[in-house]
Amino acid sequence: MTSILHEYGWFFLLIIVIVGYMVYIYKRFGEKVAIKEARELAYKLMLIAEKNFVNGDEKFAWVVRKFYNMIPEYTKSLFTEKEIESFVQNSYDEIKDILDDGKKNNSV
Repeated sequence: MTSILHEYGWFFLLIIVIVGYMVYIYKRFGEKVAIKEARELAYKLMLIAEKNFVNGDEKFAWVVRKFYNMIPEYTKSLFTEKEIESFVQNSYDEIKDILDDGKKNNSV
């Protein structure tokens, strides 16, 4: 157990900091900014998954699971895991659209 904490301690610390930051942003700036920050978090998780997994379904499941685990407990009661899956998929589609030609115009 201590070897896991020693090896992945920075990762757990990063998760705690990100969750705390999201809660702070939501309380301080409101829902729109919190959603923007959540999308950016989803993008970062997608990049991590892209580097660490080969199978696309495995990547997606990992991102959804990590994202769901990172949101505050009181938020989990508001959203189902299916809704989180949809949010992550929509965020992925949006970033893919922006990356193809630099514009959000459904041109993928």
